[in-house]
Amino acid sequence: MKSVAWLLPFVALVAVPTVLSDAPTNVSLPDLANSFWTPNGLKLPSKALVEAVTRSKLPVLDAFGHRREIVLMSIASEFAFQRMFDVFLMSLQNITFKAHDGSEDNLARHLVINVMTTTSTEKCTAVADKYGSSCVPYGNSAFTLGNFHVHSNDFYGIGFTKTATILDGLTLGVDVLFLDADQVMFRNPLPYLLAREADVLVSGDCHNHGDSAPMERLPPINNNIGFVYFRPTAMVARAIYNWALWLANIARRGDKPWDQTTFAGAIETVSGDVTVRHMSMAMLHSDLFPYLCMGPCGCDLRGVPYFHNGKLPRRTADNICEPELMREWYNYHMPCAGDMNTKAQLMEEYAAMYQKVIGPINSLSAPMTVLPPLAA
Repeated sequence: MKSVAWLLPFVALVAVPTVLSDAPTNVSLPDLANSFWTPNGLKLPSKALVEAVTRSKLPVLDAFGHRREIVLMSIASEFAFQRMFDVFLMSLQNITFKAHDGSEDNLARHLVINVMTTTSTEKCTAVADKYGSSCVPYGNSAFTLGNFHVHSNDFYGIGFTKTATILDGLTLGVDVLFLDADQVMFRNPLPYLLAREADVLVSGDCHNHGDSAPMERLPPINNNIGFVYFRPTAMVARAIYNWALWLANIARRGDKPWDQTTFAGAIETVSGDVTVRHMSMAMLHSDLFPYLCMGPCGCDLRGVPYFHNGKLPRRTADNICEPELMREWYNYHMPCAGDMNTKAQLMEEYAAMYQKVIGPINSLSAPMTVLPPLAA
């Protein structure tokens, strides 16, 4: 299947919310955190989420001969449906592969989206139905319908939703590839992930390290939890629950619970106690999984000594990234880039640049063995 054209003008899907709806939440962080918990712990997966995960499972064979069932998961709020989510889902739809019966399948059909804002499920469904993705209401009336501004209470509330979403998927016994929606795909990442043995795989800053050997701890650099893969082991689920509780307790004592900066410490508290035999992790090669906080052209590890920081290349005189680097990219993620509509524009620009410089999206994807579903 050819990549969907990215150079056409993009039409907004919904009207801009009212000024009142755009106002940041006035709910305190302790109250926002507590709304995700019951007296007995984190809220359990809803019936709608169970059904969505069940129909979205992608059964595949990993590089070690094991059957795995994968679900892609993401979260979204009202503002994302103006433009960004359509670009994101189109990107996933462009990553095609053969199903077990020889028919064409794509990643978008295996995505489950937890919708954070209470009135937005229909808008999510209007976008997702075009691509075969599933929207699940996970609404919290505290969240704004506008953009989630950095370091607002809405922004910190993303972490409560993200940890609950990941834990719900793991609880249902599937591998979870959690994706922030502000990224564009160029190659199918699943064959690469399925060739690694670690229980947790996360992207990170520009640094030369290995990702094939399971480790007890991550390299001592920033990770990026907008692209993170989890296997559904009991200890991984415990680690994510630990992370969720960290965030809630930080909020309850009046501090700022940022999921990004707490991830490594929270899960390494578990892995350090149980050792790599019971829970392992690795940080993905940063030249393969770049993001905008690194710079406009990701990470260059050519000639960089092992366990040293990499080089941050700039665009060429032709305003493109170097083809040799781009050819290795699986995705490009757009944190550090303004509001969601600005991110959407960048996602389209990078997809267009990739097609101009490298060729069709998905043309460099490795093959993947998809298995038939298990009998009910």
